[in-house]
Amino acid sequence: MPMMAANTASTNQRERLWQIDFLARFRGQVTRQDLARRFGIALSNATRDFTLYRELAPDNLDYDHQAKVYRRSQRFQPLFTYDREHTLQTLTLGQATGLESCEQPILVDAAPILNQPNLDILSVLSCAVYAAMAVRIRYVSVSSGESEREIVPHSLVNSGLRWHVRAYCRTHTQFRDFVLTRITQAEVSNTAIELAVESIEQDDEWNRRVPVELAPHPAAKYKRAIELDYGLASGDTLRMNLRAATAGYLLRRWGVDCSLSAELSPNEYQLALMNPTAVAQQANLSIAPGFSQEINKQ
Repeated sequence: MPMMAANTASTNQRERLWQIDFLARFRGQVTRQDLARRFGIALSNATRDFTLYRELAPDNLDYDHQAKVYRRSQRFQPLFTYDREHTLQTLTLGQATGLESCEQPILVDAAPILNQPNLDILSVLSCAVYAAMAVRIRYVSVSSGESEREIVPHSLVNSGLRWHVRAYCRTHTQFRDFVLTRITQAEVSNTAIELAVESIEQDDEWNRRVPVELAPHPAAKYKRAIELDYGLASGDTLRMNLRAATAGYLLRRWGVDCSLSAELSPNEYQLALMNPTAVAQQANLSIAPGFSQEINKQ
């Protein structure tokens, strides 16, 4: 952050400046009311925060007098340095009460995140999701290589292994998932969205919930150990409703044996899908462990 802000702003005001910067970058717009609600301050205090922000970054915001909204300008350059993992966590869980991480006296060794999306591309997509806009992208597919596409994104998806954007693909005229790290370019398109075809309400797989039942693997020698892992009483199962669009990702992430007769090794897959035929009829399980097209024929 510029030295000027460190010399003129309090710790609390620097946090509010970060809020302005974050919302402008990843939502595309920010208002005085956003600050007032988030920090419990008067609108007059929020006005002073915006005045200081615009002194520090005069080219970042354009003010829409009619809507009373500060919008991200074409010349926007982030005022703060953003950590990818923190940014993705903030988009997922919302913002914490402070900017700075607390001292942690307890050693925690977390697995590193290997898949790191480009934040500039992420910001274009997140703004498009918020404002319901189309986006032109260059995308590299493992099956067809690099191509240009126009998509209408409606949601970001964390599969546990990587990040996707769920969007209507105008090239293939269907809703699809696009891996964020495979998008090499992204820019907002001015073409109008056809709500009757391209809106989130039309994404059947996204809106459809699939009942799923998971149980300790039937071939496990000591099922009680697995039951303890998931807080289950003896003989209980895990029951949940998953989005049809993301069920395959989650079952793979959780290491669930999705074969027809729980044929995979219980040493590697401690949970088994109890209703694979019914789930496969409602969701795409092609990437789920043990899935076979034979399940669809049952």
